[in-house]
Amino acid sequence: MHLISSAFPDICIVPALPEHAEALAVLVRENREHLQAYLPAVLQLAAVADAGAYLQAAAARAASGDVLEWHIFSGTALCGSIRLKEIDAADRKAKMGYYLARHFQGRGIAGACVRAVLAHAFGALDLNRIQLQCAAGNQASMALATRLGFTLEGVLRQGECLNGVFVDLHVYGLLRKEFVPDGASSRK
Repeated sequence: MHLISSAFPDICIVPALPEHAEALAVLVRENREHLQAYLPAVLQLAAVADAGAYLQAAAARAASGDVLEWHIFSGTALCGSIRLKEIDAADRKAKMGYYLARHFQGRGIAGACVRAVLAHAFGALDLNRIQLQCAAGNQASMALATRLGFTLEGVLRQGECLNGVFVDLHVYGLLRKEFVPDGASSRK
């Protein structure tokens, strides 16, 4: 999975590799405030050694099929990450998470990249259901989920502790039969 679409010729998605450690550390350092709000755990990857250790572990998780993680590049610049976790082959489902550097947001890149991973999940991985969870204040992720055809299935009250405060999590689900790869809505 490399080229996203003709609309984004310089954007590609590649498996997260240990060789990306320096680029990941730079992305985290340059986006500290942006990531702090909803992904404070990612801030632990600001040092190259920590990013490298994380990516080594990510490669091992990918080899076992537990978690698949991809990096989003714009040319040679790492601009984000997408992963499928809690992959359950028996029940054909997984959870998805993603982030994008602040200065790459608002261009449709996240939507195109998430759509590409969804196509892979529902195609090559033969999954039937993908779940997304967004903190209640994360309006951008909630809007993206809706644009991609996800259904809000409920709220996990105080489902996550972010920066020392319990926040509600909005739970979204997308079924294979609802997914439209070209971006048109399948629901009326």
